[in-house]
Amino acid sequence: MITARATMMDTRTKSYHKYREEQDKFKFKEKLDYLKASVDVYYLLSTLGFEITHDSIRELRGACKIHGGDNKTAFRFNRNKRTWACFTHKCHEVYGNDIIGLIMAVQNVNFKGAFDYLKQLVGDVGNDINYVEERRKREMAEFINSYNSINLRPKSVNERSLKLFKVLRSDFFLRCGFSNETLDYFEIAGGWKDKHNNQRDIIPIRGDNNELLAYSLRDIRADVDDDDKYILTPGFDKQTCLYNLNKAKEYADDMPIIVVEGFKSVWRLYDYGIKNVVAVMGSRIVEGQQFLLCRYATKGIVIMFDNDLAGVEGTIDGCSALAKKLDVRPVYIQEVDANGKGLDPADLTKEQVHEYLRTYFKV
Repeated sequence: MITARATMMDTRTKSYHKYREEQDKFKFKEKLDYLKASVDVYYLLSTLGFEITHDSIRELRGACKIHGGDNKTAFRFNRNKRTWACFTHKCHEVYGNDIIGLIMAVQNVNFKGAFDYLKQLVGDVGNDINYVEERRKREMAEFINSYNSINLRPKSVNERSLKLFKVLRSDFFLRCGFSNETLDYFEIAGGWKDKHNNQRDIIPIRGDNNELLAYSLRDIRADVDDDDKYILTPGFDKQTCLYNLNKAKEYADDMPIIVVEGFKSVWRLYDYGIKNVVAVMGSRIVEGQQFLLCRYATKGIVIMFDNDLAGVEGTIDGCSALAKKLDVRPVYIQEVDANGKGLDPADLTKEQVHEYLRTYFKV
């Protein structure tokens, strides 16, 4: 005879087992979600035999391995949702569009087989040296791609981004005759792709207090129109900045600040041991830049602009604007190239630069 106590115990036992089953299901789902979120999608797809032909921030594309198709964009893997789709044979509708469904379809296994396969992948990748190296390269590529858009993104102008971009510097400025030491000093970086997918090297522009304000982006192709060589990240106003003033101001108590037009003239003079140089990033010393010079150039300035009409006019204009405020001394470069085109400071030899500046400095 079954007593009431026994019935109650049986009910409790069943409730406990049901509770344990629910807990086990919850833990299993939690573990499954963890595995699906943790697996590296590139590693997963490569082990499954997929060849990625298109890689964007949003998705990966390739031919569908499941039905053996040759359409190179039929298979799509959504990187954010971690779901997939086959746009020609609708394979995802048969197997399910999550990672488990993908493994089941390619490996021809049941749910448990797919789960075990995924668990093995997540457990193994941490010990795979090739995987770690490939992932490092891929993360760098993803970082670059994250800034590829129709419009430049000012959010990329930050110290963390600049650090990552530095390792991607091309040899463009090396071929222009600058040393790695000089390019490192001025933090030249690379890897930027503009809206036309052309690669550009990065020239960081800092304010007088060393804050990172903008990037000037140099197209590294050989045959580029002058108007397209340099572009600036949006929101930058050169009224508030003289390139390299953050470093040149350290010498301003003892000697004049040399004012040139462009970045490369600053670098060239640095190569020649002259560090008290700033660039106006144009051919005029605009009003805001005049204010900065009045603030920092206690020993005056030397204007050393390019040997062309714009440079001469900019020199005369700068002398006129600042003559009553600072000790202003102009340098007019005389040298021209083989075609008769006037040179700028970046084109001059060390001896030529020192000869022009000998009047003002012990160089």
